Amino acid sequence: MKKTSFMKRLSLSFPLFWLTLCCFILGQFIKSLKEADGTSLSLGLEYFSLLLGTILLGLALSELFTRILKDAPINLMKSIIQTLQLRHFLYQQEVSKIKMNSNTHSPNPITAQFNRSMRKSMIDITQHQVAVLIKVPHTQQGQKLLKTLEGQIKEELSSRNTAYFFSEFERHKNGLWLIGTRK
Repeated sequence: MKKTSFMKRLSLSFPLFWLTLCCFILGQFIKSLKEADGTSLSLGLEYFSLLLGTILLGLALSELFTRILKDAPINLMKSIIQTLQLRHFLYQQEVSKIKMNSNTHSPNPITAQFNRSMRKSMIDITQHQVAVLIKVPHTQQGQKLLKTLEGQIKEELSSRNTAYFFSEFERHKNGLWLIGTRK
């Protein structure tokens, strides 16, 4: 299986958005500290955030134009919303354990690694099919946890996309694919 153009652009867009926002806020903070508009650091950060914002806007517009020409633009919004909902659904919350010697909480490394993989999950909805990509965790325990959730994931996606039939999960390299075709 191969990532769609939407999946490639989306995987670039989220980190790019946060980097742009951080650069803009940092530039404004430095500008307020120096109280001089011409400092090279704040000016450089402003230009860098402007460049990142332009790239982000270009990615968004190219995907929007692709959807207008080949598909419905509403499917773009459905894809983004369902991607965020799927990531929220797959997120595992576990009460962290208190270490014996101190009062600090230590997160479970298996759950942390599983959640890191689930943050890369994506859904691409088009008029004819739904493509779901879930990154497979690297650890055996994370893969076992994902295997136990497969039925729930398929049921969740089927309830959100009632107009599609979903196949069984297929593993290709480090991704778990679920393809839904229109009824």
